[in-house]
Amino acid sequence: MIIIRLLNLFLIISILKPINRPQVPNKPPLFNENKRARIGDNPFPTNPLNDRAVGYLLQGKAQTALTNYGNYIDIEVNPNGVWGEYAYLYEVTFLAGVPGQSYSSNYSWELVEVVIDQEGIAKYSIWESSDAYDSWYVNDDTVFVGILFNSNDDDGLWEPDSISMMESAGEISAPFQWCIDNDRRKIVLSSFSDKSPNESSTRIGLIYPWALRPSLISREDQFDYYNYGPDFEEWTKDDHYSYYGANTAESCLSFFPQ
Repeated sequence: MIIIRLLNLFLIISILKPINRPQVPNKPPLFNENKRARIGDNPFPTNPLNDRAVGYLLQGKAQTALTNYGNYIDIEVNPNGVWGEYAYLYEVTFLAGVPGQSYSSNYSWELVEVVIDQEGIAKYSIWESSDAYDSWYVNDDTVFVGILFNSNDDDGLWEPDSISMMESAGEISAPFQWCIDNDRRKIVLSSFSDKSPNESSTRIGLIYPWALRPSLISREDQFDYYNYGPDFEEWTKDDHYSYYGANTAESCLSFFPQ
């Protein structure tokens, strides 16, 4: 019995003893030794650099591809980045923009009067909106700074308040004029002919503050020269303003250390 137990113990120890595996020489991969190695020179995947994962975001409005190279959007990866029918800019990390105006068609307007000439043709029409007035003032502050007419290609017809803004609706005597009726809480404007501001095709918009800035005289090497008027002070009444339209900012990738 003692001999059998010793044999069993010897067998257990022999089984539990680690097996010395043959040493495999540490040989660098061919793609490190020979930079001219081509696809097909080695067994699949031939080159570890080619065996990388790619993730695709194909659902929803925004679509793109993500690789473990670290690139989020790259010209060499498809899809590069898609928003509806538009392709994303290459090598741009973030792009954001805000409109310069809010279309008049976003609000409800009521026809007040259509002024016709001697031949019975409509010269201009006057419209008013409580909806636009409520959007103009929020928390005792103004959201908009003026009204743009004939907007097209992010530009349009804008005149200073001294020309286009009237004291009251009774002073409106031509198209492309407007006023704020605080007593009745109305925004009043005149459009060309009988065109309705309820339609986006009339191309009327309420201007956001960032879209109306002093006009640019010239772009110098060190600074931008703006028309600040005779007093040369920015944001004063004598400044000559212009409508700039939408404001867009982008954050670009850079390979240069800052």
